[in-house]
Amino acid sequence: MSFETIQSVNLRELVVEQIRTAIIEGRLRPNDHIVETVLTAQLGVSRTPVREALILLERDGLIVSYSHRGSFVRDFTVQDVEDIFTMRTTLENFAGERSIQSLTADNYHTLDILIQRQQEAIVAANFKEVRSIDMKFHEYLVEQADHMLLKRNWRQIVAQIAAVLYLRAEVIPNYDEYLAIRDHQAIVGAYRQRDLEALRGINVRVNRRVAEECKQAVAQLAKNS
Repeated sequence: MSFETIQSVNLRELVVEQIRTAIIEGRLRPNDHIVETVLTAQLGVSRTPVREALILLERDGLIVSYSHRGSFVRDFTVQDVEDIFTMRTTLENFAGERSIQSLTADNYHTLDILIQRQQEAIVAANFKEVRSIDMKFHEYLVEQADHMLLKRNWRQIVAQIAAVLYLRAEVIPNYDEYLAIRDHQAIVGAYRQRDLEALRGINVRVNRRVAEECKQAVAQLAKNS
């Protein structure tokens, strides 16, 4: 396990980003012990920004801390997955309520480009990029709602979503990534039609399916541990 040395004034945020990325990409795995002294040495920073970063990451639900034991990468449970994806459904439907009547041709062009880029990443077997674009697609729709608290709550769960999607990919290595393409096309179609009820139904259906896949992955990994 290694990290890049940080050369910046904004140390805390850069430490947060490196640890978050390591968790999302599976380089730091569930239950891994995050040792402050190791991080300070590898990142080339003092213990203060590392400790501040761990507090923020715990708030975001990516790590857990215990007195006299230290910090560990969060080990997701089946119930955690249920909570994450039911909240995601609620946030995405609220975003739709806020913006479905106001998206423009430029918005749809951006969404179409994201879908195209995701297809290209699938063809190139660049699955790290596939998942990154997937999150950008949904984040873009959330941003169009222009609601500060919605965006804040989305940011708090998006890394958790990415982390459990990595676990799914680990357990289901031949997962059909084109399912997400069809999901995104259906979502854009509902927005284009200004059909809020259709959008709500698609968001519920998609998130239920993905949640079940991630639950199976979490359960399988727990069984194997």
